[in-house]
Amino acid sequence: MAANFGDQIERRVGGLLDRVPGYRGYRAKEDRRDADRRVRDHVAAAYAVQADRVERIARDLATQRRLMEIGPVDELARTLRHLIDRVRTATYGYGGLMGDRDVDAAALDQLRQFDEGLLSGVDELQGPVAAMEAAFAAKGDLTAPTIAGTAVVRTVLARFDLRGDVVETGKPAPAESVMRVLQAGPLPAAPPAFGLDLGDALAILGDDYLVEARIAIDGDPMALRLFRISGGEERWLAVAARPEQGMALTMPVTPAPPPGGETTIGGTAYRSEANGSGDGEVVGAGGTSGFRPVRFSLLVGVDDPAARAVVLDWSTERRAYAGRQVDPRDVEIFGRPSPQLN
Repeated sequence: MAANFGDQIERRVGGLLDRVPGYRGYRAKEDRRDADRRVRDHVAAAYAVQADRVERIARDLATQRRLMEIGPVDELARTLRHLIDRVRTATYGYGGLMGDRDVDAAALDQLRQFDEGLLSGVDELQGPVAAMEAAFAAKGDLTAPTIAGTAVVRTVLARFDLRGDVVETGKPAPAESVMRVLQAGPLPAAPPAFGLDLGDALAILGDDYLVEARIAIDGDPMALRLFRISGGEERWLAVAARPEQGMALTMPVTPAPPPGGETTIGGTAYRSEANGSGDGEVVGAGGTSGFRPVRFSLLVGVDDPAARAVVLDWSTERRAYAGRQVDPRDVEIFGRPSPQLN
């Protein structure tokens, strides 16, 4: 199967890379940095066209005061702009692929496959964006195409992350990882709560809340959101982009548990369920922190599977949140309340 997949990729690569003006490939050392820049500039420009279309829909929704639908569309636009910024600003040193030593031919082949994956993602995204435009024009429901579009962008981010590893090391990535991000198509759609935004109204087990702040993390191999909700105590709804990793209603843990070894919080022992790293942003009433590197861990109770925790390692601080699993069926989303008219 791996050989067949490689043949399929190879048949498609040439045509897609022909779209990139001046592209000459990575075989010659002196061409690699130029080829990388040309591909990334072309990819960023292509996704910017799609981002403009999504942002236009969000503006039109605001004009028509369809306020409950804006949040997920804005989330897709933000995720797209984050992808574009990463593609445009990625910097690589003079080691790895950009160094003077010989590079494994398999790494060069993989890099071309990843470039094809970035370009084919533009085509994959056009369908959901066109469906969003059609749904808006018909005053229909934008939820399904918006979720589908966000899933495509998350898949492209995973492709770009793995591409970056190959560029930095000059070594091929594990074949199974390459097949997963290139062959599988869009990742499973994130739960609707993943698209919550500041000011959105929601209910958890019948209790009503508003979103007061958001921590957004986009990384490898997953994305994560934490939403601070209104109420007397500080509580955060943690929502993973992958539906199988669920969501949890948590509270801050002070002090955060030390790194390494078994994690015990409030007398409950936890094991690691998922780990990753990426770029995180904290957004609240006072503005945004901007994206900065963060490592994260999702934890599940050793003896109590409903016990859940999240640990975030920023460059200068470590935060932890612990609580209980929430069934997605117990979460209702109402969007942003309409302003009261006097």
